[in-house]
Amino acid sequence: MYDAHIHLDKYSESKQQHILQNEAINGLIAVAMDYHGSQKLLDLVDHSKVNIALGFHPEQRLNHAEIKEILSLIDNYHNQLTAIGEVGLPQYLKREQPKLNVQPYIEVLEQFIIKAKQYRLPIVLHAVYDDALVTLDLLEKHTIEKAHFHWFKASDDVINRLLTTDYMVSVTPDILWNPKTRKIVSSFPLERLMIETDGPWPHDDFEPHHIHAQLSAIIEEIGHIKSIDTETVNLTIKENTIRFYNL
Repeated sequence: MYDAHIHLDKYSESKQQHILQNEAINGLIAVAMDYHGSQKLLDLVDHSKVNIALGFHPEQRLNHAEIKEILSLIDNYHNQLTAIGEVGLPQYLKREQPKLNVQPYIEVLEQFIIKAKQYRLPIVLHAVYDDALVTLDLLEKHTIEKAHFHWFKASDDVINRLLTTDYMVSVTPDILWNPKTRKIVSSFPLERLMIETDGPWPHDDFEPHHIHAQLSAIIEEIGHIKSIDTETVNLTIKENTIRFYNL
């Protein structure tokens, strides 16, 4: 069982150990949000279960000096990275700041896409709703083969556009209550799905460091939605993650 998207650097050391010592967890895709988080993840690069992605989360004010440092880290450590990310566009920041100029965020996203192309690494994306359309145009422009839209949700038109690609999506425990997430699972074939906690993001009825419980609940619910037995769901999603991230 793999957690395809977790902010491992945001946990205390004791909570990290709790997660990493769970034998039911085969591995994690640990994504960075900023330069400090990137450095903390690089300290864990030798752990067998930790697979690192470096990036700059878009739901924050752009810091071009920091972004330049992260891009340099990618250059220096690309052989030790599993992916680029988390990167994308500021959907929720735009809602808070309707006058936000999004063009600089698009330009930053493109810089990270170029790095993914340069080093032949998958890219982990925060790109939901109509932001996915802008992102898909950039991915097509740079002929990116592997893209992972995490915690994806969108309109029917955007879902259908993404379905025409080979890119992957992942879902969190909000599959238990969020109709938008349940729709993604209904729309995408099982071979295009991965599962994630986005930890330590809080999900109702779960402790943020109880990764196995969260992933198990997602798998069971995917089985219910798709009328597929839990064992098949678990095995297929595990294989999807291994294949996509070359684990």
